[in-house]
Amino acid sequence: PQTRLRPGGHMCMKMGKDELETVRNLMAMSLKAVVADALEADLEEIVDETRLCEDLGMDSAGAERLRALIADIFDGLEVEPRQTPTFAALLERVVLREFEGLAA
Repeated sequence: PQTRLRPGGHMCMKMGKDELETVRNLMAMSLKAVVADALEADLEEIVDETRLCEDLGMDSAGAERLRALIADIFDGLEVEPRQTPTFAALLERVVLREFEGLAA
């Protein structure tokens, strides 16, 4: 990540080629922490290809914890983790839901 000080003393962090990619990458970091917490996994275990059920052992109770934490962290966002087989699929669903109003 690249960090610099903007005029007026505000810090600016760039974690992608543009602002949208930076926001997506920050959301990915947050979502990884949420998944790790809900499914009692190590952050290092979670990569795009990680399968929530097979690799992290998500059962119905884990899916419910994950759904509730996502709603709590992402301003009431409702997603169904059992419809997303991988971390990448879950991230895309969260990103699309979070930004669907901006595309209109």
